[in-house]
Amino acid sequence: MLMETTQIISLIGALGIGSVIGVFAKSYFDQRAGDKKMLFEARVKAYSGITGRLFNLFLEPDITALKHNELIWAKLNQLLSEALLMASHNLSELLGEYKVTVHKFHIALDKKDESESAELHKKLVELTGKIHVQMRKDLHIDSKSVFEEIK
Repeated sequence: MLMETTQIISLIGALGIGSVIGVFAKSYFDQRAGDKKMLFEARVKAYSGITGRLFNLFLEPDITALKHNELIWAKLNQLLSEALLMASHNLSELLGEYKVTVHKFHIALDKKDESESAELHKKLVELTGKIHVQMRKDLHIDSKSVFEEIK
């Protein structure tokens, strides 16, 4: 049984439309994959740039040498700005709380207030763990960690 001319034309037209839809779908999904890859790479760069400093509580000469609170605050803003820009909402909130706490910690150290320094140190260690876990979640890395239980 032979196909009629209209059936052949309909079949060819359906194949053509399917191809066009396929091309658009592939383009859309490729673009999304590219966007995710660029975000991942930017986050890796931003997060790895501050990770060591986070774990060291920013107790480094370029910050501890600053004597004015405003300068410490400005330096913290400068160092965390890229990570804050690339961070998820949850990480952004944690980094903001960390920044305020580390600033208070440096003030307490400068005043030699040992009890306040110890209390702030404990809070910073907890925040560092939460930040580390959230960074791993942002990067979609297996986030099983000792700190994961800290909420």
